[in-house]
Formats: sequence, structure tokens, C-alpha cells
Amino acid sequence: GREGGHSHRRIVHARDLTGREIETALLQAVADHPSIETSEDHLALDLLVARDGQPRCGGALVFDHRHVELATVRARATFLATGGLGRVYRHTTNPAIATGDGVAMAFRAGATVANLEFVQFHPTAL
Repeated sequence: GREGGHSHRRIVHARDLTGREIETALLQAVADHPSIETSEDHLALDLLVARDGQPRCGGALVFDHRHVELATVRARATFLATGGLGRVYRHTTNPAIATGDGVAMAFRAGATVANLEFVQFHPTAL
């Protein structure tokens, strides 16, 4: 499709369900990968960072909603898919979960965060 301001068609979409289709494909790829373990109903609270020498992330501290307890998830590699942070603004159309917690965890762990002022606002929220 062609979006506003574009001179050529350059948008691939699945009607109005593009996000859902991307998520479905990613979840299937994760489920099919033999080296990836997933845990549902867990909320990441903070990253586990070793500070002896060069800081290195070794996993995360999580809250297990099913067992109502804290748990430690150790990992050789940690990836953050943080979602949005639009809820830090008073007027937003972002969902309630777009709180920026992942960005805050990365910052506390020592990661450089940048360009947080570049948040896309839907015109109906202005």
C-alpha cells in the first residue's frame, strides 16, 4: 500500500491485522526453535548484571504470576523486546502496558538509551 507522504507503494500489510500477523509468525518461530525456552505469565522486573569488570547481563529477575513468587532466569544472552512507552505521556492512545519498563530496566543495567523523545502519537490523542 501507499501511505501518506509516500510517492510509491512501499507498505506491506495484512489488512488492519499486520501487528497480529507479525506476532503470530514470531511466536511460531520461537516455538519451533530447539534452543529457546519460553515462560508465560512472568513479568520481568530487572536485569541481572555482573559488575566485575565489563558489565554483563546474565538473565533477569522475574515475577511468576502463576506461583506468586520471584524467580531468577539465567541466560547466556538476553534480548529485550520492550514494547512501547507511550503511557509515560498523559495523552496517548497506547495500551496500558506501554509503560517503558523495558527501557528502564536496560537503563538501570547500564545500557545507553537515546532518542526517547521520538514517540509516534496518533493524531486523535493530541
